[in-house]
Parts: sequence; C-alpha cells; structure tokens
Amino acid sequence: MMKGFFSKNLSAERLSQHIFYVLLGLIVVVFALFYLVGFNAPFIDDPSFNAPLFTDVVMALMFLLTVGTLALTVWSLARGVKKGGAEQSNDNNIPVKRITYGVLFFTLILIAVTFLLGSPDEMLINGKPYNDIFWLKTADMFIWTTIILLVIAIGATIFGATRYYRKSVRQ
Repeated sequence: MMKGFFSKNLSAERLSQHIFYVLLGLIVVVFALFYLVGFNAPFIDDPSFNAPLFTDVVMALMFLLTVGTLALTVWSLARGVKKGGAEQSNDNNIPVKRITYGVLFFTLILIAVTFLLGSPDEMLINGKPYNDIFWLKTADMFIWTTIILLVIAIGATIFGATRYYRKSVRQ
C-alpha cells in the first residue's frame, strides 16, 4: 500500500498532498501526546504551574518545521532566481514572474508593517513583567501576519471552490 507513496511518477500536486498528510499526521500525534500524556505534571520550581512532559517534543517539532520551511523557501527562491533568466515570464498566459514577485514583496511588506504596528506594551508572564520591545513586537508580528495570511488563504480557497459555480453563472 505504501508502494509509490513518494514515487518519482507523482505529480507535484499528489506529492504535496502526500507530504501534507504525513506532516498533518505527525502534528496530530505530537499534540495528542502533549495534551493527553502528562499535561498536568507540576513544574518542579513552582508547583502552581504545569510542566507538560512533551513540551520539548512540541518545541523541537516547531523548530524543525520552521527551519525546514525556511530552508525550502531559500532553496525555492535560489532555484527561481537561477532559472529566472531562462524561463519565460508567462506560462500558459499566466504571469508567473509577476505573481512570484508580487507574493514575495507583499509578504515582506506585510511582515514589516505588522512588526512596526506590533505592541511594545509590557506583559506579565508567569507573574513577572516582560518588557523586551523587540521580542514583544516580533511575537505580535508573527501572530498578526499569520492571521492575515490565514484569512487570505481561506478567501482564496473559497474563491477557488466556487469556480464551477461562477463558470455556470457566466454561461
């Protein structure tokens, strides 16, 4: 049954689907372990706090996913720039280069704007004040950028899912 799961004959869409399912399964297992096994273990230094047993595994998974994503992004950008001169800017009348550069610049601008608009207000964390402005703004940047990109992705998915309906309405 696993024969051909990552076969070289798979289309890019099928390969990305398989990778998505593997990552989704891994994430579900890790978070299930995090919440269902030893979640209420008391913290040694202060028993009023929890120290879930699988915290390190969740953090390692997030680190690996972040590093893997960054590595794939850099590889993809380098490959795109390397092939950029050789490829046409249109592929089946789709302006590939314009879309690529538009997404890249939009993402960079979004990250910069959400960082600049991020809140530098002090927070109480575990009962202690935390006031490192850079990391407070960085955390806000990641939260707001993620929310905005998720809303855009949901909108694009809904738009794509209604393609057949829009096509039938036009005819």
